[in-house]
This record gives sequence, structure tokens and C-alpha cells, in this order.
Amino acid sequence: MLNRIADGRGVDGDFARKFQVKRMGKDKDDIFWNLGKIHGLENLAFVKDEDLAQANGNPMILQQLCDKANDE
Repeated sequence: MLNRIADGRGVDGDFARKFQVKRMGKDKDDIFWNLGKIHGLENLAFVKDEDLAQANGNPMILQQLCDKANDE
């Protein structure tokens, strides 16, 4: 999308590459990166152990579990 906007304004080169999110510091660790993107991570304390085991570390499932715990 950024490249299309840049084309309309006459900007040369790969404009979008300049605005990519760069992983720096603790974010270089894959586990920290995945868990850092889960909103309401503290709600995992209210999730059943069986549900956590079934998630198998999948960040999408963990996010859904956090949301469900937050709603309850």
C-alpha cells in the first residue's frame, strides 16, 4: 500500500521497506516476540491448564484464550 501511495507522489525505490517494523533488543528472541504481541497476557493465569496444553504455544490460540478469560 505504501508503495502505491509513493508511486502517486513520484517517489522512487522501495518506499515500504523503509517503514517495516524492525525487531530490536528483546524482540529478536522469537518467544519474546510472539508473547509480546498477545494483549492481556496476564489473563492466562485464569485459563485452565488443559486449555493451555492444547494451545501448544500457538500465539493465535493463546490470544483467544486471553480474550475469553477477560470476558469471563
